[in-house]
Amino acid sequence: MTTLDIYEQLMMHLSSMGMMCPPREDLLIILKSNLTEEEVEVILAIPSKKIPFEGVPINEISKSIQIPMEHLEEILENLTTRGLLFSYRDQNTEQINYALQQPGFGFPQVFFWKGEDTPHSRKMAKQVIKYYNTEVTKETYSTEPIPFRFIPVDETIEPETQVVLPYQVMNEIIKKAKIIAVAHCICRQSMKLIGRECEHPLEVCMKFDDLARFIIDKGFAREVCVEEALEISKKASEAGLVHFTDNAIENVQQNCNCCGCSCWNLGRIKRRMIPRDEIIATYFIRETLSDNCVGCGNCIEICPVDAIKLVDNIAVIDTDWCIGCGVCASKCPNNAIKIVLRNDLEGKIPEKDFQVLHQKILANRS
Repeated sequence: MTTLDIYEQLMMHLSSMGMMCPPREDLLIILKSNLTEEEVEVILAIPSKKIPFEGVPINEISKSIQIPMEHLEEILENLTTRGLLFSYRDQNTEQINYALQQPGFGFPQVFFWKGEDTPHSRKMAKQVIKYYNTEVTKETYSTEPIPFRFIPVDETIEPETQVVLPYQVMNEIIKKAKIIAVAHCICRQSMKLIGRECEHPLEVCMKFDDLARFIIDKGFAREVCVEEALEISKKASEAGLVHFTDNAIENVQQNCNCCGCSCWNLGRIKRRMIPRDEIIATYFIRETLSDNCVGCGNCIEICPVDAIKLVDNIAVIDTDWCIGCGVCASKCPNNAIKIVLRNDLEGKIPEKDFQVLHQKILANRS
C-alpha cells in the first residue's frame, strides 16, 4: 500500500462523518502534514458513523489493526494530546473512549484554539483557508437540519420572548453549562496568521461541557467561571460580534462570536456567497420602527452582513440577508430597532438536544 493510498482512504473515511470533510487534494495535504502512516491506520479503525463526541474504547479499535495494545495506547494518547482525536472517560465503564474530530468541533479548530503563532500554525492557516472554499463550506455545513444558529444580543429580545424561549438567550445557555472554556476564535486567528487580521477580539470562543472539558484538559483553552463567561459574551456583543451556537435546545456545546471580516459563516453571507438559510439557522429578524428612525446610519456601519440601507432617510432591512443578531440595536440612539421572531418559519425551533440534532444530520448524510 502506497503512502497516497492510505491517506486517500482516511480522506474518504472522514467524508462519511455526519459533519463531513469533503474529499479534496487540499485536505490530503493537511492530513499528510499532521499524521504519520501508523497514526492514519489507527484513525481508520475508529468508526466514522458516529455523532460528535461519541467514541469507542481501545479494545474496539484494536480489533481491526495489528498494533500491540501498549503501543496503540501511546499512539492514541499522542493523538488526543495534539487534539487530532477527541477522548473522554465513559461514566459507566470508566474506560477512555476515542472519537474522530469532526468539522466545527475540533477539525480544523485544533490548530488555532491556543492562539499560537508557529511555523506549523501559519502553514495550517494557509492550507485550511485554501481548503475551506465556498464549495467545501457548503458541503460541510449545509446539512439537514442545519447544525448551527444565530442568537440575538440578549438585550434586544423582548422580555416575554425570553421567558417563553430561554434557549434563544445567550446568557441562559451560559448559565446552564456545567463547565466553560474560552479559546481563540479560529477564524480570526487563522486570518491573523496569514496577515489579514481584523480589529475584533480573539479570545471570545466559548465551549461548554463535553467539548470544554476536553480542550481544557488538553491545554487548548482556559477554564472560566459563569461570571467571566457572561462578561466575555457582553464584550463580544459590544464589539459588534454575533452570537453563534449549536442548533439545539439542550446540551449546547459551544458559542462562537463571529464577525463579517473573517468568519466562515458571516463572511460568506456578507459577501452574498452562500444564502443565509443554507448555512446557519436564523430564527429572528430586525424590524425598523419608522417613526423613531432618524436615518443616522449607525446601524448600517455596524451591520455584520451589510443588510441595511437608507431609503428616504429610513433604515430599510434586506430581509433575505438580515440575521437578526441585534448588534445594530446598541448603536441606535432612538430605539428604532426591534428584533422579532421570523413569521415565515411556521413555528420552527431548534432540535431537542445536541444528540438528536446530530443523529438527524448523520441519518440524512447516509
